[in-house]
This record gives sequence, structure tokens and C-alpha cells, in this order.
Amino acid sequence: MPLVRIALQKGKTVAFRKTIVEQIYAALRETFDVPEDDLFMLIDEHDPANMHASRTFMGFDRSKISS
Repeated sequence: MPLVRIALQKGKTVAFRKTIVEQIYAALRETFDVPEDDLFMLIDEHDPANMHASRTFMGFDRSKISS
């Protein structure tokens, strides 16, 4: 059983969180042949002041996530 832990900034809608889970689950099933109903994901929500990440690490262009 793959365990996926997702960290998000607080304030995302239920629909947004559900879509994230569905998309990751679909990718796991397709890429790693994860069986149907083998789903275990945790979403942690954080205040923006508690999230810190480089905006350009590995060539990615990320939006600002912390103040």
C-alpha cells in the first residue's frame, strides 16, 4: 500500500483537495500498477508562514508560498 502525504497551504477547498488526491491516485495506478482501492493519502494543511521552499530549485518556477 503506497502512503502519500500531501502538504498544502491552508484554505484550499474540499473540491481542490479531492482533485489533488484523485490525480495522484490515477498517476500511481498508471505508473506503478497500484491496485484499485489501494488508496491511503494524508493531506496536511499549514499556515503560509510555516511553509518554506525555494522558488527555483531544480529549475521550477514556483509561486511564493510563505511571507
